[in-house]
Amino acid sequence: MFESLDDPVDVLTSFVDGAMRPLRFRWQGRVVPISKVTGQWNRREGQSVMRYFAVQGPNQETYELCFDPRGPRWILNRAWSGPG
Repeated sequence: MFESLDDPVDVLTSFVDGAMRPLRFRWQGRVVPISKVTGQWNRREGQSVMRYFAVQGPNQETYELCFDPRGPRWILNRAWSGPG
């Protein structure tokens, strides 16, 4: 199942050697640990560069997170989950 969300979320992030990496996020009252970052890309919006991350949760569900430096804030854009 695919959901388009645009929900603000809190993300625990590490910064190592200048690279940003999301570790887990809080969504709908639960903490979702990130087991793997499967992709990342940037998109310019005006003067800002939005940073996107495709991540996998513990049960193979996939999420798209966006770091918006204008806030700064994190947004959960999309979520995919298997048949439930």
